[in-house]
Amino acid sequence: MCTLLTQNICLMCHAQRLELADNHIGDAGLTALAKAVESGTLANCTYIILRGNQIGDVGLTALASACASGALASLKLLNLENNQIGVAGLLAFAEAVGKGALASLDFLFLNNNQIGDAGLSALAEAVGKGALPQCTMVTTFGNPASNEAKQAVEDAARDHGFRAA
Repeated sequence: MCTLLTQNICLMCHAQRLELADNHIGDAGLTALAKAVESGTLANCTYIILRGNQIGDVGLTALASACASGALASLKLLNLENNQIGVAGLLAFAEAVGKGALASLDFLFLNNNQIGDAGLSALAEAVGKGALPQCTMVTTFGNPASNEAKQAVEDAARDHGFRAA
């Protein structure tokens, strides 16, 4: 899948919606995609669905770097549920979000990963600073983080006018 993805990235230049759910692209595939994103390949993309792809910290860190470059400024929905994302990946992602990288994001789905307390705490901090001003929903359920860390995300979201579950 990674080879197919990298060979066809140029075809995605005008894509507004990228759905790669349950394709098992893994970290290598997301890293390749993130490099393309950084070069402006998906500048018009508003929906990215990467659910069920065996993505871990390496892949999300690469995507976070692409986000930090401002290459996904139009993104409205990011679905990363049912992957293998852990604390390290979410720390990198939360740092990018905290710097305003995804200010247009409406929906963020992170449920059913391997995210622990430090990852959710970093996300809660970014959300608490108003880094997702357009957001209406963040999901984090099904992660091994404590109830306190999950509650911190919910509280930060509520304080900024949206829901977290």
